Amino acid sequence: MEQKHWIERELQPYTDQLKNHPLYDRLNSIEDIKLFMEHHVYAVWDFMSLLKGLQVELTGTTIPWTPKYNPSLTRFINEIVLEEESDVDEDGNYMSHFEMYLDAMDQVGASTLKISQFIEFVRSGNNLAEIQEKLKMNDAVVRFLRFTFDVIESGKPHLIASAFTFGREDLIPDMFFEIVKAAEEKDEAASYSKLTYYLKRHIELDGGDHGPLALKMIAELCGDEEQKWNEVVEIAKDALRVRIALWDAIADKISKNYEELAEVV
Repeated sequence: MEQKHWIERELQPYTDQLKNHPLYDRLNSIEDIKLFMEHHVYAVWDFMSLLKGLQVELTGTTIPWTPKYNPSLTRFINEIVLEEESDVDEDGNYMSHFEMYLDAMDQVGASTLKISQFIEFVRSGNNLAEIQEKLKMNDAVVRFLRFTFDVIESGKPHLIASAFTFGREDLIPDMFFEIVKAAEEKDEAASYSKLTYYLKRHIELDGGDHGPLALKMIAELCGDEEQKWNEVVEIAKDALRVRIALWDAIADKISKNYEELAEVV
């Protein structure tokens, strides 16, 4: 418990920046949400690699199989993998949350072309630098992804767990719900049910035991080793910094879109 409060104090300046980020004041329409989703989708995608990194480190994934040392952590990670990689969508189909997000983007009218191309390049074995060059990706998105994979490639479970636990946060779903509802009221033919379902599903899953269990996971991975706890805090800070930088980039893009529109008008 003492470490939990210490970590919260250390991260407070960064979490405050995220909670009060100007991006939220610029999300005022479905068009803004489209642009947000087109950039944020990469964070939805790389979350699964963080999760899989933990699965590799904390569960039995090698052949021949051997038991891991902490069944409670194994259970926790496997439960999250089940929910994130093979959840049930609004129509009863099994799919990952990433695929649900893509469906929501399609329904809202956000472009999935670049992220689809990105996935195909990944499947073909291209590295991030090669993909960035081919797709002319946003620098903040690339820095966000590079940080994630640098942490995974460290092979240190407590660092991966830190990025997983502290580097991700809610998408301010209440704000999204309000924008979606207003858009649907303006156009009775419009439906953004897939985005609404995705947001509600995350509230349902994240509102359970995941937060406390994630902190317990870090406590068990660090034990009494002060160096590990310090490393956890530093990775958490770095994770929040790249998130803030991503939010900065999206907010700037939305502002520029409005400026360009004003010039046209």
